[in-house]
Amino acid sequence: MCNPFNLVIADEDFHKGFNNIYDRALANSLRAIFKKHALLFEGLDGEYDIPKAANAKTVRDFDEGLTRVSFGFRSVDDYYSNSSSSDSIKNVSIPLLCIQADNDPIAPSRGIPREDIKANPNCLLIVTPEGGHLGWVAGDEAPFGCPWTDPIVMEFLEHVHNETGSTSKNSVANEPQGVPKTSVPHLSEHV
Repeated sequence: MCNPFNLVIADEDFHKGFNNIYDRALANSLRAIFKKHALLFEGLDGEYDIPKAANAKTVRDFDEGLTRVSFGFRSVDDYYSNSSSSDSIKNVSIPLLCIQADNDPIAPSRGIPREDIKANPNCLLIVTPEGGHLGWVAGDEAPFGCPWTDPIVMEFLEHVHNETGSTSKNSVANEPQGVPKTSVPHLSEHV
């Protein structure tokens, strides 16, 4: 849910308008987590820029100082370009439900690999016009009740579980273990 499929696009949009507030808030949270574990990075070899991570004003600063080095990337741009899940959608071989909001400031709609998702029978995409980043509230109990996405996700998982159970009983010897063939469900309408 609310996956920033394309990290290059997400990074570009993160620096526009109101999104700067999200960027600073996430950077602040990352700094707070990092400071609790900073001692683990003392004396490490490599290109770590500990002061940059510890004082990051943006997620990009944090990723440049710490994240990209931790995963062996030459730069933050290299990290974003080569770590985007949009590149993997065509290879998804198990059921995947993607729920996105068109107005998500962290996971931009323009970064959704719609054609790859549409072409992959294992993938199901739901895009709502509103919702922001994980802000799907609905019903009489909103904003304190469960979001409308909860029953959709449960229905999807129940379908996958039921399909997996019936498929594993009839599995073919050539199927990879633990990856039974299932179909993406047709979800009932929840209002």
